[in-house]
Amino acid sequence: MPTKYVPSMKDSAVKAKTGKDWKGWFAVLDKAGAAKLRHAEIAELLHTKYGVPGWWCQMVTVEYELARGLRERHETSTGFSVSVSKTVATSLSKLYAVAAQSEQRRKWLPKGSLVVSSQTKERYLNGSWNKTARVNMGFYSKGAGKSQIAVQVNKLAKKSDVEPERVAWKEALAKMQRLVEASS
Repeated sequence: MPTKYVPSMKDSAVKAKTGKDWKGWFAVLDKAGAAKLRHAEIAELLHTKYGVPGWWCQMVTVEYELARGLRERHETSTGFSVSVSKTVATSLSKLYAVAAQSEQRRKWLPKGSLVVSSQTKERYLNGSWNKTARVNMGFYSKGAGKSQIAVQVNKLAKKSDVEPERVAWKEALAKMQRLVEASS
């Protein structure tokens, strides 16, 4: 049995930024025949015909696709995606170092193979994950003595890959937090 659609944000929030609530946008898109359009075509329609700003075009398009059964939760144009994050009581430089240095990363990374392809100190680290997926790690200062790591795993082959990846990365980030905070 399909899961009942539940929007990812409140009607009041989308209406405040776009002028319509979810029901209003879905009615407009249904009337425009959006259920037969590709994702990019729906977003373009929202932008050019209705003046919806860029990020909101994507948000309304994704929510419409979810509501109409055109996409599954966590599905992207390249497969499935999952995100986890953790705020740690440490400096941004220490948090970044524990992820960027391979000998440190081995102490907490989930079981798998990460091949780093790009990184910018204290900002991000990206790479291939288990040869077929992609990992993007972002690093953010959260004030004095607190920093956040946000991990997104993209290009997962199937929906059933999402939850195991979420669990593995949540456990890994909790382990990383214990390691970092114990050494601070």
